[in-house]
Amino acid sequence: MSRKPSFANLRGTATPTPAVAPAPRVRATPAPAPVAAPAPPPEPAPASTRPVSREGRKQIAGFFSPDMSLAMHMLARRQGRSLQALMAEAFNDVLRKHGESPVGD
Repeated sequence: MSRKPSFANLRGTATPTPAVAPAPRVRATPAPAPVAAPAPPPEPAPASTRPVSREGRKQIAGFFSPDMSLAMHMLARRQGRSLQALMAEAFNDVLRKHGESPVGD
């Protein structure tokens, strides 16, 4: 069985590359910064990014089964009311049930 040639044998056959001295580093002097015109004043930020209809309100959310979601959406559609209005009615009913005063919408 013949042996595979070793790459160590090839070391002596390669022609050496001449060593090149690295170029001397030259320190570049920074160019003076250009004088910029003063930036225009920023526009005032809007007071709120929320729609006006949501100001002063707090979100209450929950996760329900798809059947509950469908039933509530269908009831709201049949009554011509929003889901939010039905939820407010339900929350007020729960408050009354537990002896609390209803809050409203």
